[in-house]
Amino acid sequence: MKLTKWCLGIVCVVVVALQTPKISGAFEIQLTQEQIKEAREYGAKYKGKDVFESDTVKSACFGEYPTGEGGLVMSKYIRIAVTSAMMTTKDKTMSDDDVKEIKESSLLKVVLTVIDDDVKAPEDAQIILQQGTNNILPQKVELGMKYKNNVQSVIGIFQEERVNPRANTTIMVKTRKGTKKYSVDFSDIK
Repeated sequence: MKLTKWCLGIVCVVVVALQTPKISGAFEIQLTQEQIKEAREYGAKYKGKDVFESDTVKSACFGEYPTGEGGLVMSKYIRIAVTSAMMTTKDKTMSDDDVKEIKESSLLKVVLTVIDDDVKAPEDAQIILQQGTNNILPQKVELGMKYKNNVQSVIGIFQEERVNPRANTTIMVKTRKGTKKYSVDFSDIK
């Protein structure tokens, strides 16, 4: 009997240990000063749009983003890295106020690009995060950049507390021309 309990205990420890790396990879809601410094330096290493080809930022992209339909999950780390990379093209660095604003934000942004002539206002696109049986609606939807070939970016702004950063997620965007779904594993995003 003791041997059975001992073996069961070992099996539980092994199962938890195997799951830990996947869980620890999920994006952080609160960044440490070290993580902020790392994200700033990471972004500065890549100029402008080159950051989207880097491994860390690429893991936050889904679909064919940034060249086609798809999107980008803007965790705090990714927001700092991308902002830093964009500012590097202008030979600038992020101010401490910029970093503070991102760090203290309670919002998760999801940027989606859609090919649709009919998306001219935020209400023309509906974004939903599906996690298990939870359908999470954004607090706000904004239009982003308009690209050539009828590509429009749409930004869904979600309350971080409503999103489980360790859950597999389906990101759904509905427009008048149809619905697109993208599966995203938040545990892959830094």
